[in-house]
Formats: sequence, structure tokens, C-alpha cells
Amino acid sequence: MKKYGWAVGLFIFVIVAAVGAVAIPNPLSAQILTEAKYRGYLPYTTDEAITLAYQRCTTCHPADKMLKYCSRCGPPFIVVSQSMKKYTELMNEKGGNFKPFSDAETVAITQVWNGLVGNWEPDWGTKDIKKLLQGDQALIRLAETPVAQRPIEVALKNKQAPGSHKEDRKTVP
Repeated sequence: MKKYGWAVGLFIFVIVAAVGAVAIPNPLSAQILTEAKYRGYLPYTTDEAITLAYQRCTTCHPADKMLKYCSRCGPPFIVVSQSMKKYTELMNEKGGNFKPFSDAETVAITQVWNGLVGNWEPDWGTKDIKKLLQGDQALIRLAETPVAQRPIEVALKNKQAPGSHKEDRKTVP
């Protein structure tokens, strides 16, 4: 045991330092938590997801574009989110400098707009939505998840974004 005592001590020190870096409020812990959420290791809270949706989506267009969106204007938000994710990837391939959307972000952002503006997925056939999602497994899993089991959407079921007209489509629990 003495032979490995220094290694065990070092291991314990590294674990304590890592826990301290995350548990004690400081810029490094905030950055670690942000990255963990971006990668999907930790869930976004509802408030974080709302902030994320407004920050990420207003990089390219005004918030009114989402707030005035309706099912008559195009596909459900789940498809729009996938399109924006793909558009960002294509723009970066052409030399753009946009932060790619992670799966966790697109799932959270989709739930925010569904919760604050309206979820119109049931108006579309499941096969059609899956086809439009082009193999995006994170969003396909979200599409297969009943609305009542989507934590951000459930938390926003009785809320509405200022400036939007939330249509009651009987999809919100």
C-alpha cells in the first residue's frame, strides 16, 4: 500500500480540487457547468433554457421572428431548430465563425419555443417530422417523447412569451 500511497494521495487531491472548482462559485466553475450543459451531461433549467433560446436565436434574427411564428407559416419548432443547427454547420463550412448548436441546446431551445409560443408537432405526421429531422437523433428522441414528459415544456405550459400569440392546440398537458 505504501508503494502507491503517493498516487492515492494525488488522486484524492485531484478529485477534491475538481469538486471544489465546480462547487465553489467562481468563473471556472461557471464555465465547467456551462460546458457540461452544452454537452448534455447536465440538464438546462427552464430559466437557463429561456435565456439560451433568446441568446442563440437572436444572433441571426430578432426575437419577433420566433414570437410571431405560427403553424400556418411553416413546420413545427422542432424542425426549425434542426434547420438552424444545420444552417450554422453549413455557414461554418463556408468560413463562418458561429458556435455550433449542441444536441442539448437544440432540445432545450425547441422546448422553450414550444412552451412559450406553441407546439404544433401533432399537426404533422410523425413520419413527416422524422424525415424532416434528417436523422438528428436528439431531436427524433424529443419528437418521440410525449409533451407531458418534456420538463422545460411542462414548466412553461401556462406561460406565454410577451409579444407572441400562443395557440391552444391541445398539445400542452
